[in-house]
Amino acid sequence: MKYTKKTSPTTINNNLYHTIGSLLIVMNKVRHMLLGYKTPRTFPVTHIKQTVDYDLKIVDRWINYVRNYSGDTTPVKDKVVLELGVGPDLGTGLILLAMGAKKYFALDVHNLASFAPKEFYKSLFQRLRKDYDYNVDFAEEQLEKFQKGEDSGLCYVVDKNFNISDIPEEVDIIITQVAFEHFDDVENAIKEMSIKIKKGGILFSHIDMNTHTRWIKDKDPLNIYRYNDLFWNMFKFKGSPNRVRIPQYVNYLEGNNWSNIVIEPRTVLEEEYVEKVLPTLSKKFRDLNVSEMKKLSFILMSKKD
Repeated sequence: MKYTKKTSPTTINNNLYHTIGSLLIVMNKVRHMLLGYKTPRTFPVTHIKQTVDYDLKIVDRWINYVRNYSGDTTPVKDKVVLELGVGPDLGTGLILLAMGAKKYFALDVHNLASFAPKEFYKSLFQRLRKDYDYNVDFAEEQLEKFQKGEDSGLCYVVDKNFNISDIPEEVDIIITQVAFEHFDDVENAIKEMSIKIKKGGILFSHIDMNTHTRWIKDKDPLNIYRYNDLFWNMFKFKGSPNRVRIPQYVNYLEGNNWSNIVIEPRTVLEEEYVEKVLPTLSKKFRDLNVSEMKKLSFILMSKKD
């Protein structure tokens, strides 16, 4: 479902937003050095109901897209699923296991999900039993085994080097939810994904190319594209947006034998805003056309040959 980002170009002051944005980039670097990366979402996992609602909504979106793309009415049944950049909880994996997934791997750079409160999982299982006809007992059993350190269908891997190729099994489906834009090396990630996924396997990604810093992301969504690589690389950190655009994703996938690539824009900026901002962006982005830079987030789906 596409919608238009509300941006008023009459309020855009390119010089002002360039200055404010650069200061925020420096401040974010300092904050990350002092506090680390703790808040991948706009709300904490301790907001139990909100987190449960979020995970259910996300999985529902995944299933609908993968079902429509593959033509399989039960696309995760007996499948091995890998989620990259899982974030602060393992709720999505437990929902997929309850739906019939054979195994769920979660790989992340940051060890956030280990600290999800037990109350969250209790609330999630209660909700699944109340509203869904899923095998909740199986998911609950896998969580219990995982927490005891036993062999489980729920597998959480924290690796600062993000070595996807180290996942011990081949997978059928790879999923990312607003995570790909944070990968340090997108080209290598796709190369390693291509090793671990089975022939005919499916990739589903929701990718957000927006400026992520609060306040300015609503005022100037393309702010992160204003700065040259020298400045950007000096102040980036693990978790910073990588500024990879749609044509690069397509090139990396095609170069690793992925096909049937589907791009569906989810957030599209008003052309008037983009036209006003484009001449002030860093040259590598200024050389892209308005129709490309107006795409702010998108769904990416592809199949491994």
